[in-house]
Amino acid sequence: MSPANANGGPSRQLSGDKPANGEVKQRKRPGRVPVSCAECRRLKLRCDRKVPCETCVKRGCSAICPEGSLTTGKGNRLALADADELHKKVERLRNRVTTLEDALRKLQAAVSDDPHPLLQEGAADPKDDTMRQAAACGPSLSPEDEEFLDAFGTLTLGLRGESRFFGQTSRSEYLIHAPEYVPPCDPSTFVHLTPELVNVATGSLEMLCSDPEIKKQVLSRLPSLSRACRLCDLFVEYGDYLWCSLPRNQLFDEILGVIYRGTPASECNDLLSTHAVSLLFMVFALASLFDQSLPPYSTEAQEYYLLARAALRFAPPIQDTTLWSIQALVYMALFMEYCDCRPDHSTSHKAWIHTGFAVKLGHGIGLHVNSARWKLDEEATQRRSNVFWQLFLTDTWISFGFGRPPSISLSYVDCTMPKDTEEYINSEGHKEWSFHSWTWQYSKVLHTVMSTAFGCKIPPYSTVIDLDRKVRDFPIPWRMRVKCGLPEEINVSPALRIQRWLVMSCKESTLLNLHRPYFAQALNEQPQDLLRHRYGPSVMAIYRSGWRLIEGLKETWKKVPDVLSRMSLPWSQSLSGAIVMCLLVTRAPTSTLAQASLQELDRVSSSTSS
Repeated sequence: MSPANANGGPSRQLSGDKPANGEVKQRKRPGRVPVSCAECRRLKLRCDRKVPCETCVKRGCSAICPEGSLTTGKGNRLALADADELHKKVERLRNRVTTLEDALRKLQAAVSDDPHPLLQEGAADPKDDTMRQAAACGPSLSPEDEEFLDAFGTLTLGLRGESRFFGQTSRSEYLIHAPEYVPPCDPSTFVHLTPELVNVATGSLEMLCSDPEIKKQVLSRLPSLSRACRLCDLFVEYGDYLWCSLPRNQLFDEILGVIYRGTPASECNDLLSTHAVSLLFMVFALASLFDQSLPPYSTEAQEYYLLARAALRFAPPIQDTTLWSIQALVYMALFMEYCDCRPDHSTSHKAWIHTGFAVKLGHGIGLHVNSARWKLDEEATQRRSNVFWQLFLTDTWISFGFGRPPSISLSYVDCTMPKDTEEYINSEGHKEWSFHSWTWQYSKVLHTVMSTAFGCKIPPYSTVIDLDRKVRDFPIPWRMRVKCGLPEEINVSPALRIQRWLVMSCKESTLLNLHRPYFAQALNEQPQDLLRHRYGPSVMAIYRSGWRLIEGLKETWKKVPDVLSRMSLPWSQSLSGAIVMCLLVTRAPTSTLAQASLQELDRVSSSTSS
């Protein structure tokens, strides 16, 4: 026992005594322990005793709370007590920024020769909104890229001073015979029509024709009732996939019944009856065009088309516009598109003009506006909505085929979609779109793609990829999907097969044209290794779209050749796909896609020869 506690008293270590470990323990003075932060104590402010406290947060010095404090220096400036720590933090951030800039510089060098906008002088200024927007758009296009990508579009100049423009998405066959001139059709070709009637029919639809003899000739060319009913049945049948047919009750009761069983044909003098005659002749023309008992591009179909034009001139729609007159103009545009067999494709050009004329008339009667605003009855609202979306669909696709701006802007449209009268329930119990409802909905997507990707300003490549994703993600009803990898279905109607092909071709043709300029740029810059080019995704996308268009036509042709043989669109799309394959073989023979493209071309050639 030590002497210090020999008597059992407590041992006490005096100030300055060394404990066993040799350290000097300073004696603390008694008093209260401070609970406020150092800065609040220095300024004699109320502290809420949090870390950091509210006072330090408001003053912008939360980093030094609770132990640090601000001290005054020369010039009454304030300096942080822990400035060394802040200097170290700034140095760490500076090193990190340098590392990120080096990484960004290497990434930019792999895709472009131009420096990235964030690496330019002044790019770090937070007030520079332009730089922030440029950085958000992804890799920028160089001036050479913009010049090359903007070169897609053709202006033809003829020897007689005529000219015509074909845009980026123009169909390939339009460019092959673009400058060629073909004389107009001889009126003597139509043996059942007088030359005077042909001259009236080929005149401007804006001019009034009041010749009673011509009107008698037009009405006398109405077919027999049995033939008329047969043509109407064909029109409704093919309307399941080639056009949007008139409702059966409306066609037979309100149009066919009025003209054949109601008022005598020679007394059809009122506006609605005259436009109904024109519309009925267009029903006959479209039905005759696809009537398998008649030869392709039959003279009978051409004569019905001319009779429809002549009937419309007795009451020009530019003076008095009705829904039936606009419907007749839409069917005229479709007829000219389907029967265009002239080398110069002037008939399709007229279809584009007719569609624009119909759009102006539709705007004139407010078809683009929701009819519920005027409190029209349900039937009238549905009819107006149906005609408008037919018009929108025709205008969008014909404009897309020529690479020209559509006549309808969605910014001014609030017309609702018509109610879907064809209800389809999938295996999960959910209602699906009908074919026509799907085409109307998808035409809105196509319109967005046209206005974004094919406008006067080239979009960033990231925008093109976003549009690609939007097209691919657009839903397709299960019954209209091409069943890949599944056993072949047995009882599939020809109408459903055509619908499946049309749905597939709509999306693939959009993707092919969307990626075509970037595919051409990759061919021009890096043909030896296309997939490693900065536009490699476009190369793969356009190859897949071209392959699907070709294979889709081959499979559909095996089942329904009669209908496809009278349409030009499938062959136009397959031609575009074959051109993609040819470019891969001839311009990039060492690429990984060249061999597969050559095999596909061999199959196309063998299928065509057989």
